[in-house]
Amino acid sequence: MAKRRSGLGNKGVEVLLSSSKSTEKKESEGASLNIDISLISVSPYQPRTNFDEDNLKSLIESIREQGVIQPILIRKLPKNKYELIAGERRLRAAKILGHKKIPGIIKTITDEVAAIYALLENIQRENLNPIEEAIGLDKLIQKFKFTQEQLSKKTGKSRSHIANLIRLLSLDQYVIDLLSKKKIDMGHARALLSLSHASQKIYADKVVNQKLSVRGIERLVMENSEISSRKIAKTKKDAQITAIENQLKEKIGVSVEINHSKTKKSGKIILKYSNLEVLDGILEKMGYEK
Repeated sequence: MAKRRSGLGNKGVEVLLSSSKSTEKKESEGASLNIDISLISVSPYQPRTNFDEDNLKSLIESIREQGVIQPILIRKLPKNKYELIAGERRLRAAKILGHKKIPGIIKTITDEVAAIYALLENIQRENLNPIEEAIGLDKLIQKFKFTQEQLSKKTGKSRSHIANLIRLLSLDQYVIDLLSKKKIDMGHARALLSLSHASQKIYADKVVNQKLSVRGIERLVMENSEISSRKIAKTKKDAQITAIENQLKEKIGVSVEINHSKTKKSGKIILKYSNLEVLDGILEKMGYEK
């Protein structure tokens, strides 16, 4: 098993930052300065909401014995204040130990770069849970209007990875909480995406109570889907609906299914695609721009 990288010796995102261009004065860029902790605010782009208590205790003991070996990274704010870029665990540990100052390196970077590095620093040092990573990615998209393709290039994550993570945010909050607390895995959560929110909660509880594997919950969800499909098939479809399905199939180029409820006067349209290339073609026809 690969050894988890520590927040002390590993330079992580600092290596990326040190290679970026900057117009800041040499004195601020080159030296590690002792910064008054009370002047440092936490980054608003910090994606992590949960900090492992055992790892933090280990870091506290290390700093107690050796001090802060690797300076935190900060950027300057108005009125001689600072915003943390990387190193929140070190900052937390120093505060718990009652330190008044902490070694820090000042960098001049934009909000966009600060947000990206806050996400990458956490991914590099200690894995975020899927929801934290999804929220971090979604914030970058909402704040800076990135497309998933642009975000893929900036973070080094594949577009499919980004898309799969962000889809998790559409889950019922109950399921999101279970995933955040590591009571279910990302594979379990993804298997629940096709269900209604009410069903997601029921099946998530099955995962926890019955200790189901990802394959196990996928099988249950598939069985549920087949039962639902059979119920729909028993209802004779209106000839006009069938005609619309055929027209859309010819226009879009994929199988189209319309499930319409006459009583509720609502329903859904399902487009079935066989691979990602076909999906890209559908999205392009619908006016989606990458």
